[in-house]
Amino acid sequence: MTHVLLPVLVLVRRADTAAVIGAALAAKAVGLGHRRIAARLGRPAGTVRGWLRRFAGRVEAVRAVFTRWCRALASDPVLPGPAGSAWADAIAAVTAAARVIATRFSVASRVGEVPVWHAATAVSAGRLLAPGWPAQTGQSGSTRVAPDPG
Repeated sequence: MTHVLLPVLVLVRRADTAAVIGAALAAKAVGLGHRRIAARLGRPAGTVRGWLRRFAGRVEAVRAVFTRWCRALASDPVLPGPAGSAWADAIAAVTAAARVIATRFSVASRVGEVPVWHAATAVSAGRLLAPGWPAQTGQSGSTRVAPDPG
């Protein structure tokens, strides 16, 4: 078996960079459709539609994971409020987590800004759009909710 280390610039099994895919996800959060997003990014409509469909199935889980990262890394986090839709809420949580990561790990401001989609790639271990992420077993900050015993 061959193992490859991927930089935070890319997601697992995706040819485009995380920044390009993230731009598509953010554009969807403000109401653009897949054809318009594809035209803006110069990507095939089917490719963009695939990214959006994959993300659509996990927007609440993504929001929850990135919100937990905000709470874990900041002593008094400023959590994003409702952004108008579940999709926009997820993107707001990803953006907030990137800000917290930049603040927490900057060394006398030498690190500077952490690109949002690099942070998303790092938190998801490159699996933001991969099947099975976030796992229900606690991987990358997600936690399983125990059934009510009563």
